[in-house]
Formats: sequence, C-alpha cells, structure tokens
Amino acid sequence: MNIREILEDPRLEIPPVTPSIVSQFRTYLDLLVKWNQKINLTSEKAPQEILERHIFDSLQYARALSPKDKIADIGSGAGFPGLPLKIVYPDFKVTLIESQRKRCSFLEAVIFELGLEGIRVINERAEKILPEDRVRAVVFRAVSDINNCLELAAPFLDTGGKVLLKKDLEKKDLEDSLLDGFLLQREIVVSGYNNKKSSLLIFEKHSP
Repeated sequence: MNIREILEDPRLEIPPVTPSIVSQFRTYLDLLVKWNQKINLTSEKAPQEILERHIFDSLQYARALSPKDKIADIGSGAGFPGLPLKIVYPDFKVTLIESQRKRCSFLEAVIFELGLEGIRVINERAEKILPEDRVRAVVFRAVSDINNCLELAAPFLDTGGKVLLKKDLEKKDLEDSLLDGFLLQREIVVSGYNNKKSSLLIFEKHSP
C-alpha cells in the first residue's frame, strides 16, 4: 500500500504530501480496517481499496473549497469526505454529522488518535439539528436525491454558501426544478483513481 504515491497523483491537485500526512492516513486506514471487522463502515475491507476508492474520491472535493472554510459533512459514515479533507487541509473547520452512534464512536476514535483539532462529531440526523452557527460549505458523499441533500443543507448555510456532491456521469439526473433558493453554480468532471468519471456538482444558496 503506497499511500504517498496515491496522494501525489496529479489528478488530485493537493498541497505537498508531508510525512505527517502519510502517517495520519496510515493510522486512519489501520483504525478503519480494525473497526470494519466489528461494524459496517465500508464494503471495501482492504486498505488499498479504501485508499483508492474513498480517500482519493474525498480529496477531489477540495477543488471547490477555499482555505479555512467551515465545512459540514452530512452522513459522514466512515469520515468521507470530511476526515481526508481535514488531514490534508488542517485549517478547515469540520463538523462530521452521523446518525449512527457506533460510526460516531469510530470517528471520535480517529480524531483522538490523529490529534486533530478544529473538528467535531455530532451524533444526530441532520434534519433534527438546529445549527448554532453557519458553515461555508456542506458536503455529501452518498447521494440519491439531490433536492433532499439541498433541503438538509439549507439550515447550515448563509446566502452564498455552497453544497458539494458527486454523482456518477451515467447516473446523473438533475431535477427539472431544483429546491427554491439554490442554483447549480458549477460542474466539474473528475476522474476516480481507476479513471471512472463522475461529476462534482457545486450548488450555491442564493436566498435565505
């Protein structure tokens, strides 16, 4: 498993990969593999598969984010994309939102073991949360219904805030009528580690 080689793939366009970043990802993967034996975090069980499928994919979200952004990762699961983004971009302020307690325990264990600051875990369904402060961007990894994602994200965003989500090119089906208050700002076609193309969709909240 060559973590550095995958992180330095030019398609990711991330900052220089330091030994500390490599070490943190190795610890993250070790914990994920260990916890995966007890609870269902990812269908992929091998570290190399997780690295190629989930971590590589997560880091592509950085293309539409800015330094020091405040980010909410709704339905974080095993921490994708929020944790990989935080490891590479430590100035991000990240909130991981996950409804399943066991998965939250895993996320908290990773944060503790990596010594990460400026990141927290909320064990609750997103629709039940009354945000105390707003974030600059809400990210989603597993997406079935775009409008549902926009509806969940809306309370976390001020006007001008962004929602980032990915859809497979062949499965992309933008709703004829997007949720009121959101516009599709940009679409970026990205390539997975194994060259599978997908769309990174960036929506902007344009009204309260």
